[in-house]
Amino acid sequence: MDPAVTNMVSRASRASSMEDSPDSSDDSSSSTHLSLHSNKLSNTYSASTRYLNLTNPNNPFRLDNGDNPTVILVTDFLTNDNYITWSRAMRRAIRAKNKLGFISGSLSQPTDPNDPLLDLWNCCNDMVVSWLQNSICPSIRSSIAFVDDAREIWIDLEDRLAHQNGPRIY
Repeated sequence: MDPAVTNMVSRASRASSMEDSPDSSDDSSSSTHLSLHSNKLSNTYSASTRYLNLTNPNNPFRLDNGDNPTVILVTDFLTNDNYITWSRAMRRAIRAKNKLGFISGSLSQPTDPNDPLLDLWNCCNDMVVSWLQNSICPSIRSSIAFVDDAREIWIDLEDRLAHQNGPRIY
C-alpha cells in the first residue's frame, strides 16, 4: 500500500480514537458521554468510517500495487466512433478495479475538509482520471485535460459521444 495513503489513514484513525476518549472518569457518565459522542461521530462520519479499513479488498478507496496512473485498462482508445463499445469495456475494467463509484457518482467527493476520506477520495479520483485519460485518443483527451473529476469526465464524454446512429450488433 502507498505510504502516503497509509499515513492519511493512520492520522484519521488517531484523530478518531482521540475523539472517542471520554472526558469524565465516572463510569456511568463516561458511558453516557461515550454513547452520545459515538452517535455524534456516527452521524458526522458514518459513511466515511466504513471506508477507513484499507485492508478490505472490497473497499473502493483501497489502491493495490498494480494500480498506478500509467495503466491502460482497455486496448482500444476512445474515438469519435466507438463510444458505446469503449464505455462498456471501461465500465467493466473500472468495476474490476472496484472504482466504479467514482464514475457513477455513488462515491462523491467529501465536502467537509476535515473528513478523513477527503485525501483518499482525491487520490483514487486522480487514479481513475488518469485511467480515463490513458484510454482516450489524443484529439479527445485534449478536451478533458483540465477536468479533475472522474464523474465529470465520464458525463462529458457520454454527452458528446453517446448519440451515435451507426449500425449496432446485438
